Amino acid sequence: MPFGQVTAFGGFVFSWHWGFARLPRRRAAALAGAALVLGSCAPSAVALHDQLRTHDPPSTYETLNRPTGAPAAAVSAVDQQAAAQGNALGVAVLDRATGELSLGRNGQQPMYSASLSKIIVTVELLERGRATQQDRLLIQRALGPSDDEAMNALWDRHGGTSLITTGAERMNLQQTRPPEEPGRWGDTITSARDIAAVFQHLLGKTPPGDRDFVLRALHAAPEIAADGVNQKFGLMAVNAQAVKSGWMCCQQDKVWVHSAGVIDPDRKRYVVALLSAQPSSVGYGKAVDDLTAAARTALTPLR
Repeated sequence: MPFGQVTAFGGFVFSWHWGFARLPRRRAAALAGAALVLGSCAPSAVALHDQLRTHDPPSTYETLNRPTGAPAAAVSAVDQQAAAQGNALGVAVLDRATGELSLGRNGQQPMYSASLSKIIVTVELLERGRATQQDRLLIQRALGPSDDEAMNALWDRHGGTSLITTGAERMNLQQTRPPEEPGRWGDTITSARDIAAVFQHLLGKTPPGDRDFVLRALHAAPEIAADGVNQKFGLMAVNAQAVKSGWMCCQQDKVWVHSAGVIDPDRKRYVVALLSAQPSSVGYGKAVDDLTAAARTALTPLR
């Protein structure tokens, strides 16, 4: 896509910012020595636009507001930081008040989703309108403590890969596709751009009761996940309020560490998605530290 081209995003306008059912067991011991990589990225400027143009149902923000430049500032700062770290980190920042969406240099880079597929599956399942009370309990476990067994049950019960394919179509996801091996939901492919689109759909189109159910489940996430991993990293570590963490190794000799969500669920204004891959030589600990540093950098212009 040419530098500076304006592209539609589910009714929003944004500027392009140039410059993987079973998830393999994510045991803390395995993760402690794992990691992975993509190429480094360079910062670049982002064009700003005058107003939100959307056909989505009215959200918390029903008026057309002028851009603030905050998403672009956040993305530019994260891209510069990631370049200095040699970390090919995908970032997307959405301001629902103004319609500004900024994508980092790797904002549309396809990556393994790890547990971020849980939020795609959740939104799609709720949109189908057939989630039972038992399904809702499984969703709470899958989103909060990131329980893989709960996700396995939802995946098997509701069509597996169809949850990804129909969800991608419903939410206009561009890089998202189901795993090549149908059982490995953690190998779903997605991008920062698409995860931002999932949260946009959740906040703007999902019925309020279901929307708030998901936000509460994310907000209730404990520090220690069901598999014993500390999931308080990235956005969760810098006091964002409704966040899904993701971590996985060792596909392509890499560890995938992600953090995405609504940083202010009371106002429901900002969505941030950070997806990263680091080489095994870097180590899981540094990959998590780098993602947390990126989250802190991203949130500075948004608060």
